[in-house]
Amino acid sequence: MQIEDFGREAKLFILKNDNGLRVSVTNFGARIVKIEVPAEQDGDYRNVSLACSSVEDYLELDPYVGASIVPVAGRISDARVEISGKEYALTENEPGRTLHGGVNTANLRNWEWECNGKEEVLFTTVLEDGFNGFPGRIEVGVRYCLSASNDVHVDYFARSDKDTIFNPTNHVYFNLSGQFFESIGQHQLKIAADYYVPLGEDNLPLGEFAAVDGTPFDFREFALFETGFSSDHEQTNLVKGYDHPWKLSRQETAVEVWSPDKKVGLEVSTDQPAAVIYTYNFPQEKLAAYHGVFSMECQGFPNACNLEGFGSIFLAAGEEFSSQTRYRLKW
Repeated sequence: MQIEDFGREAKLFILKNDNGLRVSVTNFGARIVKIEVPAEQDGDYRNVSLACSSVEDYLELDPYVGASIVPVAGRISDARVEISGKEYALTENEPGRTLHGGVNTANLRNWEWECNGKEEVLFTTVLEDGFNGFPGRIEVGVRYCLSASNDVHVDYFARSDKDTIFNPTNHVYFNLSGQFFESIGQHQLKIAADYYVPLGEDNLPLGEFAAVDGTPFDFREFALFETGFSSDHEQTNLVKGYDHPWKLSRQETAVEVWSPDKKVGLEVSTDQPAAVIYTYNFPQEKLAAYHGVFSMECQGFPNACNLEGFGSIFLAAGEEFSSQTRYRLKW
């Protein structure tokens, strides 16, 4: 493992396995920076993860890219939540909503770090009681590990001293061609999901699961992202592409994606019930093109705390939260 300076006292950790796969992560926002695959004929690397070159660039361009999103990913309606019979007002950083945990969140801080000598690094931080309105002093950690079988493991865990809610994710963006200023429309996508979650005008879930049959959300067999980009479906029109959760029907190889040239593949396995895929419909054009990347956010369902039938993101005082997601690279 190499450790380098990354700006503003942050560090960059470069993990590498014997197959030549390289994964760079930083304690700034406990984020994935690069995933470099030795897929080219001349042995050159193809970076398939949207990245900035320093902390300063993330702050200037898009601080969510690749970051750990805690305590709660996605939007919370009315910026309010009831926990154990008590209502909490949360920081409102969108009109009538809390997005990705509020303002000045953990994606903007340097987390503590620990390496054990293997291709693995642990990042930890503490969200103090009342942070953006969320109850409890929450101890949070994420472990990144690169395996010999080309798996990038992303494992979250947390513990709170008060009843709270917790639903983390990683905001990594992919383009398996490595061409971030070109559309991902010709990428092949397969999702083990019979249902997706429709959104309202406010980008919040409507509170129901809709069958994918006969819609541009049906990826039970391989289909192109372009299926949705060129569709006139009201849901893809609403957000100019995809920004939706799919209800996963299995954990192992729940999602598969292949680059147009078939040189790089991605398999995603997770113990979480949903995969939120966002196709960069409102881009930071210095980083990537419109529809130039896709996210793969494995998590509990967004706004589950305020919707019936969407599962629970409740974390009781003293109990430990854990989640495991695996990104397997193929070439």
